[in-house]
Amino acid sequence: MKKSDVENMIEQWVDAWNAKDMERMKSMYAEDVVLYQGPVRKSLKGWGYVHDRLQDLATGFPDARIKINDLHIDGDIAILEFNETGTQTGRFLDYEPTGNEIDIDSCLVFRVSRGKIINHTTYLDTATILRSLGLVKITGARPEAA
Repeated sequence: MKKSDVENMIEQWVDAWNAKDMERMKSMYAEDVVLYQGPVRKSLKGWGYVHDRLQDLATGFPDARIKINDLHIDGDIAILEFNETGTQTGRFLDYEPTGNEIDIDSCLVFRVSRGKIINHTTYLDTATILRSLGLVKITGARPEAA
């Protein structure tokens, strides 16, 4: 079965992220892309917001790598299920480097139009990362609780 243009684009997005090639990533986004942050229910418009969120992660985890767990394509929509690993050797948000590693699964949803990402929805929340780094503890929660 032949890969769709959307599938190829998302695979290239993962390659660009793993290389921390922000210029290449920028070329994949519409200038007025909408970034929707699922965990906080907030929409932000423009490449600058996408760049800043990606840069937060790239600065905090310069060795961060994404591995595709599954990629679902339906027309112009791609759902990327992934695993991300990395070591916090840089400042992440307002947290100094811990030297701790992340190994988390998450999901991104992309909508593509005319060869550009026009909507980027993230379900990767900061609390998951901070908990993974040992910076946040949820008292009373069992280890298997989300």
